[in-house]
Amino acid sequence: MAQLPETLTIPARILRTLLAGVLLMMLAVAVCPDRAHASIPNRLYRIDIRPQKDFTRLTVRLAGPPQYSLASIPGNRLRLVIQDTGGTLFKKYRRYSDKNIGGLMLKRRGENLLVTFQVSQKAGWRDLTRPDISAVTIDIGTPFKPGTPQPSLAGREKIWTGVEKLVRDFDPPLKSEIPFSPTDRQVLNNFLTENDQKDFMAAEAALYKGRLTEAEELFTRFSAKEVPIRPLALYRLAETWYKLQKYPQALSAFREAERLWPGYLGLNPGVTFYYGDTIARSGELASARALLAGLVARVADKTYAPALLVRLGDILARQGHESEARAIYHNVAEFFKDNKASKMALMRSADSEFLHSTPWNYRPLSDVYLNASQQSGDLDMREEAHFKHVLLESIHGDAGEALQLVTGFQRKFPRGVYAAVIRTIREALVAEVYRRTVWGKDSPALLRFMEEQHEYLGSCVEQPGFLAAVTHAYNEAGRPIELVKLLTSLVDRSWAASIAPELYTSIVDNAELIGDTATAERTLKAYLLKFPATPRVPLMKERLGALYFSSEKHQQVKDTLLWLLNKGEHAQRPESYYQLGRSLWELHQYAQSAKSMDLFLASRTGRDPQLVPDAYFVAGSARESLGDRKGALKLFEAALKVPDNKRSDEFMYKTGQINLLEGNAGRARALFGHLAKNSKDPDWQKLAQQALASLESK
Repeated sequence: MAQLPETLTIPARILRTLLAGVLLMMLAVAVCPDRAHASIPNRLYRIDIRPQKDFTRLTVRLAGPPQYSLASIPGNRLRLVIQDTGGTLFKKYRRYSDKNIGGLMLKRRGENLLVTFQVSQKAGWRDLTRPDISAVTIDIGTPFKPGTPQPSLAGREKIWTGVEKLVRDFDPPLKSEIPFSPTDRQVLNNFLTENDQKDFMAAEAALYKGRLTEAEELFTRFSAKEVPIRPLALYRLAETWYKLQKYPQALSAFREAERLWPGYLGLNPGVTFYYGDTIARSGELASARALLAGLVARVADKTYAPALLVRLGDILARQGHESEARAIYHNVAEFFKDNKASKMALMRSADSEFLHSTPWNYRPLSDVYLNASQQSGDLDMREEAHFKHVLLESIHGDAGEALQLVTGFQRKFPRGVYAAVIRTIREALVAEVYRRTVWGKDSPALLRFMEEQHEYLGSCVEQPGFLAAVTHAYNEAGRPIELVKLLTSLVDRSWAASIAPELYTSIVDNAELIGDTATAERTLKAYLLKFPATPRVPLMKERLGALYFSSEKHQQVKDTLLWLLNKGEHAQRPESYYQLGRSLWELHQYAQSAKSMDLFLASRTGRDPQLVPDAYFVAGSARESLGDRKGALKLFEAALKVPDNKRSDEFMYKTGQINLLEGNAGRARALFGHLAKNSKDPDWQKLAQQALASLESK
């Protein structure tokens, strides 16, 4: 065996002994499973499926006691592998489905029978098989779902749920730690043209640099041709698919490549590792362990061998062999302290205790991850270790301190693999800090909190009084412009949907307060578009009409408020009738204008008294334009009785004019005479004098 590199500080004899021990342990797991015994050909007779109240019982009946393995595989599936077994591959079960299982697929692989089926996400399973019975019996249902500890700190449930899902579902491709081995140009020169050589090398470069879609496209093209380079292209395509987490496709490509060129696995240990892990993910654990055990023996003198051992421990742990995995982690951490693998092993040992941590015992575990993140030179390991340190603090530590750690992690790894998870954690911590802080006497602190955390207020907006507290803080600080910006940034977020109508209303209120009519108009339109059936819609239409009126957009006022004239409709703001009537007057639509002004004048409460004189004027003038002089006269005379009417001279003159047109010259003369004698407005006084002179000349 080659001499050990200087980077491994322990004697070669100890390293070989350790690796040999691990290898023997793995081989024992591979060839001596719990129910291992002499292989005797078996045969499938039938399959019984018995749905019960809380679970489904699956019984696979055989000619004799089986030698088998049962494992969970990606996609919420179970795979039963029965060795040396033949029989009918019942297709009728492919369409079977109940609340616990579905789609039983039977197939033969070599001498083994595989039974693969879907399992409900809420279901677990238990194996009731006995060694002396010629059947495999499995119960699948929610009662058998393994439970996980719950956090002791209230308010962290959302984080804990995310942790459970992360532990259960987050299973990315493993890094082998084996250096990438590109294909020698001279080898390619024997099989490919100059242009194809460049394309193949570009594909390998893309695979190495993580541009997997590009690599997939190029290797697919090479593997589709019946050419000498096809086996190598298939291996590379399988490696690419593995890293893309397309495990079924990867397994198929690996097997075809191995059939065409089995010797390549001895040339490229990295590809061998990916092949072995792909087999493991498919549920064929014995085959995977045998292949990977051979790989361990082959690279025992390499600097990456300890790291590879840790990766193999990961595979064992994922397959349910926790004790064997822990033994590997312990030995690597103990004997390779100066190697990157030591930190990896310590982290994996900590991982096994993660879900059992509590607020009273998590600190040492958190320190393991913190030390690994500070001391590792590998970026991926630093990110993973730092994330788990922050995660533990977020579950068990002080919410405020944990929030600072989360914020720091996001700055350090803004586009890392945990970006989505860390965002959810931050939202939960922000909500808890908001709930536990008394903001009433510290508005500046609430303002700072809103500005720092405005992207993560999803759980805060659900808290009672959130909008009122924030609005009060900004108003107290005299910062309505910033309040409008904040609310505008929140209103379209999906997590703010529960208070979106209130947010829109508050934006309009504050935008009008600062004179930002453009924002107010835009917000009102958005509200009416998104919430056309809410009780607040009529009022929001009236407010939009008021904005149009202030900008003298009379046609838009009509389009927005004309519904107020429909039977059974009532304005919530009396001035809406006035604004509609005035706009209709400007549009020369006198009948509707008169009706709208009548409704305004009939509103005895809530109307603006300063608008009353003009309402009388428009209502009377509209009737006059329609030829209804008696109706106009009645309104003008009523206007003369309005207290403190600053337009009384105008109404007196108009009343005199209509009386004159109606043939009431005496009444007209009296009105003009009173106006000419008592008016303090020289213009109206002059007009009255002219009217009197005209009457005298007749």
